[in-house]
Amino acid sequence: MKKGKVDWNQIIKEGKDRTPYFSIRGRNLLFINKIAEALKLDSATPPKSIEEYKTAFTTNAVRKIHEALIDVWPLNTDIHSVLQGARSDVSGLYLGDYRREYIFKGLVRHSIYTNKMIVVDPFVYPYSVRDEYNPILNPEQYRKETLKNVNFWFSLAPWIDAGIVEIIRTPNDFDRKLNWDSLKKQYKKFEENEELGKAAEESVRELRSRQKEKEAFRHLILPASNEYLKKVFKDANLGKHGIILEEFIAFIKEERRNDPDFLETFKPGKNTRQLISFSSGTSYDIAKLTANLTGSYLITDIYSKWKEIEIDRKNQNIENKEWAPFAKAFQSLEFKFLNNLDLEHALILRKEKRLEHLRVFLRKVWKSACATEPFSEINTKNLADELVSEIRRAEIEWKQIDLDLLKWLGAELLAAGEQIVSGSGYFLAATIAISGAIKLGVTQLERKSFQDKFPAAFFMKLK
Repeated sequence: MKKGKVDWNQIIKEGKDRTPYFSIRGRNLLFINKIAEALKLDSATPPKSIEEYKTAFTTNAVRKIHEALIDVWPLNTDIHSVLQGARSDVSGLYLGDYRREYIFKGLVRHSIYTNKMIVVDPFVYPYSVRDEYNPILNPEQYRKETLKNVNFWFSLAPWIDAGIVEIIRTPNDFDRKLNWDSLKKQYKKFEENEELGKAAEESVRELRSRQKEKEAFRHLILPASNEYLKKVFKDANLGKHGIILEEFIAFIKEERRNDPDFLETFKPGKNTRQLISFSSGTSYDIAKLTANLTGSYLITDIYSKWKEIEIDRKNQNIENKEWAPFAKAFQSLEFKFLNNLDLEHALILRKEKRLEHLRVFLRKVWKSACATEPFSEINTKNLADELVSEIRRAEIEWKQIDLDLLKWLGAELLAAGEQIVSGSGYFLAATIAISGAIKLGVTQLERKSFQDKFPAAFFMKLK
């Protein structure tokens, strides 16, 4: 068996377990299939509603999903070798807010110039926690969390299939001592560094403010009994605003049905405690180890993690000199059209093979902006100004192409009018059709090559 090549015929012939030979993408696709099996989801007969879909998240299904996680990532996984197999030209490891609207914003932005985005799996690894928190031994308390994580995986499935995203496990999942040592190291670092401590406090306040009301509504109001809802109605004096109690309760019930991440678990007389977590991927210490294995730079939208990167760069100068600070500047760009970039657009960029053009352009802009300290806030403005300038250049060029086409059509139609009056209109129509096919083809070729010549032109339709 040659290095980097897997002799699948021999493995199948010998009846070996194939999982150790899977790439990360292969493990991801296998896990998605196992999730579907555990939930008894059939593409031929999909659930009729969100409510019906959520009923599949039984205690038994939760256990099977986490057993599948162990099947895909067994405890004896050579995690260093697997992660090293994920190396590519330019890849980013995401360490940020895992709530879908935030992580998706980060992924689509950075997918513009990266070959691949790497995301740490939000599922808890069963062997990394005590038995009382093990989702295989005690799955009931993980029903809500499993629903949220499965929705996360299903949302990223098209990205995984397209090769843009890979979801990984980190080395500390397979090494308890490494995990414990890392936790102590991180705690000590924040305790001893006043600058980091303040950054952490600021980050906590910012993260809480992002979706405070929505999260409180989902975790406090939606699960509440009717008796508690009546108390809320009375205490808030909602009747004063013309709201009827029955309508209020009916509204809450409808929200329960339609919220894809809410699962009703209330059962009178039974402890239905649900564990809830908010992830940012992993600690900086483990992230740096993982990034070294995958050859990735770090991406985050959390201020305290950026501060860790900055301090580490000053102390050891380990972090990638170009892409990590570039990622910070790009993350900070306040462009509405970048926020409009979604999975569909990212896939278009991939299919049209125009990411390399964008990478070259963005790399040029970044290098010209790096005359000052790479993490300087002024680089964000320089990058933004250059990108806007490139988009304007593209708009002018695009208008010229349209103008040339209009001029040509106008001249041909003027000539056609004179010929039609003289009675040779039918013949001329055929002539225009033939010559027009040639000239229009040239114009279409100009349109087709336009976005290759102007990589920033892609954003024209997003503004």
